[in-house]
Amino acid sequence: MHPLALPRRRLLAAAAISAGLTLFPALPAAAAPKGTRPAFRLPAPTGPHPIGTVPLHLVDPSRADPWVTPARPRELMVQLWYPTAHPAGPPAPWLTPAEAGPVGRDLAETVSGVQRDLPGLAEVRTHAHAGAPVAARPGGWPVVLFSPGFGAERNSSAALVEELASRGHVVVTVDHTHDPLAVEFPGGRVEPNTIMALIAQIEDPAQFDAFAAKMVAVRSADLRFVLDRLAILDAGGNPDVERRRFPAGTCGSLRLTHVGVFGHSLGGSTAAQVMHDDRRIRAGINLDGALYGADAATGLDRPFLLFAAGDTDRGNTPGWGAFADHLRGWRRELRMTDARHLSFHDSVLMVPTLAALPGAQTADAYGTIDGPRVAAVARAYVGAFFDLHLRSVGSTLLDGASARYPEIRFVA
Repeated sequence: MHPLALPRRRLLAAAAISAGLTLFPALPAAAAPKGTRPAFRLPAPTGPHPIGTVPLHLVDPSRADPWVTPARPRELMVQLWYPTAHPAGPPAPWLTPAEAGPVGRDLAETVSGVQRDLPGLAEVRTHAHAGAPVAARPGGWPVVLFSPGFGAERNSSAALVEELASRGHVVVTVDHTHDPLAVEFPGGRVEPNTIMALIAQIEDPAQFDAFAAKMVAVRSADLRFVLDRLAILDAGGNPDVERRRFPAGTCGSLRLTHVGVFGHSLGGSTAAQVMHDDRRIRAGINLDGALYGADAATGLDRPFLLFAAGDTDRGNTPGWGAFADHLRGWRRELRMTDARHLSFHDSVLMVPTLAALPGAQTADAYGTIDGPRVAAVARAYVGAFFDLHLRSVGSTLLDGASARYPEIRFVA
C-alpha cells in the first residue's frame, strides 16, 4: 500500500522519510516547572577526546528558499561538534525551549495518538561544551556531515554525533529549514515546518515520489553550500550571519579532503544524493532511509553503508534495492534486528517514558531493543565505518557477524 493511502498520522513514517515528528505546527513551548528533570540522558561518548560545540547561522544568497512565499534567500542553522583539549564552557542543550515543546507533543502523538506535553526535553543536555577551543591536529580533523530525518532537528541523533566527535571527527549537523518541526534562529525567531501542508495535498503516488525527490535535492544543495562555507571558516573567514566569534583553534581544524556524510530517514537519502552530486565527499551512511531522487538507482563508486532497521527490506522501502545493486565501491548492508525506524533517533532513549503514556504503543516506532543498547550498537558500526574510511583506522567489526553485537545481521 502506498503511504498516501494510510492515515495521515502514519504517512511519513510509513514512507520511511519521517520520524513522525511533523504532524502539528510549532506551538510555543510551555514553561517547565522549576527543577524539572531531564526527560532522558544521552550516553557518554566513548572516544578519547572530550568535545565542544558551536552553532553557525548561514544564508545562501544564491538560492531562494523553495518552501516559503514570498521568496527569500535560503538560510540554515548548523552545529559544529569537535574534539577539544580544554572542555570548558556549559554543556549545550539538546533542543532549545522553543523546539522542545512541539517536539515533545509530537513524540507523544506518534506513540499514543494524543498530543501531550513531555516535560524535561528542554532540560536534556549534551556532553559537548559550548564554545570550548578546538583541539589542534596537524592537517585538521576529518569532517562528517549529518542530515536528520524529515521533521527532526539537527541534534536529533546526538548520541551518534557525539561519539564521532569524541573519536576524532568534526561533525557538522544541519537543520534543513522548514523541514524540521521547529528551527530557532539567533534572536529567538522560530521557523516552523511548512512542507507537511504541501505533502498533505498530494494524492497521486507519482507526485509523492517527485516531491520527495525535490526535498532530497534541496537538502543536497544545503549540504554542498555548508561545505563551501566550511572552507571559508577553515581558512580563517567568518561566514556566520551575526559574525559571532568562533572558538580558538577553529582556523585550520578541518581536513576537508576527508569528508563523510550520514543521515537518518530522509537524511539517509540525502547522504546518497549529495555523494552523487559532490565528489568532495568520500564516504556515506544511510540510516534506514528510502532512496528518493532521480539518481538513486545509479549507485556510487565510493564507500557506502546501508544500515537498516529490522523491518526494512527491498520490498517495502522505495529505491533500496536498486541503489544497493548499483554500489560499485566498498559497501556493506546491515540490519539491526528488532529495531525500528525511530531507533536511530535519540528519543529511543526515552521509550520507558513514552511507553507509560495512556494508550502508548512504542514497538512499531522503536522496536523492542533497549534504548541504550540500540545507541551502543549503532555507535559501534557508524564509528567503525568513518574511522576506516576517513581516519584509516581498521576494524574487524565490518568484516562479518560479531558475537559482541548479535543484533546485527550482514545482508550484503
